[in-house]
Amino acid sequence: MQSYENNQHITEITINECFGASFFKDCKNLKKVIIEEGIESIPPFAFRASGLEQISLPTTLKTIGEYAFENCLRLKNINLPKNLQKISEGAFYGCHNLLQINGTRQISDIGAGAFCGCRGLREIVLNDTIEELGDYSFAACQGLRRIDFPQQIRKIGKHCFQFCETLEKIQLPDSLKEIDTSAFCGCNSLRNVIIPEGTEIIGSYAFEDCMHLETVTLPASLQYIGKRTFWGCDGLKTVYMPSKIEEYKRAPLFETAHSVVVI
Repeated sequence: MQSYENNQHITEITINECFGASFFKDCKNLKKVIIEEGIESIPPFAFRASGLEQISLPTTLKTIGEYAFENCLRLKNINLPKNLQKISEGAFYGCHNLLQINGTRQISDIGAGAFCGCRGLREIVLNDTIEELGDYSFAACQGLRRIDFPQQIRKIGKHCFQFCETLEKIQLPDSLKEIDTSAFCGCNSLRNVIIPEGTEIIGSYAFEDCMHLETVTLPASLQYIGKRTFWGCDGLKTVYMPSKIEEYKRAPLFETAHSVVVI
């Protein structure tokens, strides 16, 4: 199959055979794509910065490659097939107007930055078998109000939810072991955070600039907490902290004084 990269005449196409990386990259007038049954993967950068508005994916699809739909600014909705297993790094990076993604529950592998910058995305449901959310997975998803965390998750990566400004509530599961650097930095709508017992590491700046955060509860299982974890949390009133945690005395967690309740 020939490449259509940077072709400004194509407006729609039906794909019935395997195609390569960047095949439809920068096709600004490409609006509609049908991928027929039998195709198992979408290659890296396949539709990057195209004018894509509608795409029909086959049930045989298993993998969406790196940055396959990056900066598809006209894409608003997408239905993922039931056999899809992997969404690779940056697959939907910068899809600012993507409002709804159906079929994410069955996906067991979500790469770093997969949905970074999807500003219109409001809710996403994840597979309970996912053990790690990669760096920047949902960063700058400014419309994201709710996320159901996988019940087996062990690590939330760096900057994973940074600048998710409307994320109002998070319920972290007991399986969690690590919250990495700046994971929830700039989540201005968070008000109450309970870090579950079993969590061992909270990275630096993890909740920095969560300006409306009022209460935080830290677990006795915590072994390390980084610097400036709650820096810029101007609304923070009370921190419930186990007596064994001494790290905060030498690595400042707070920009200003707050009530620390030792439990």
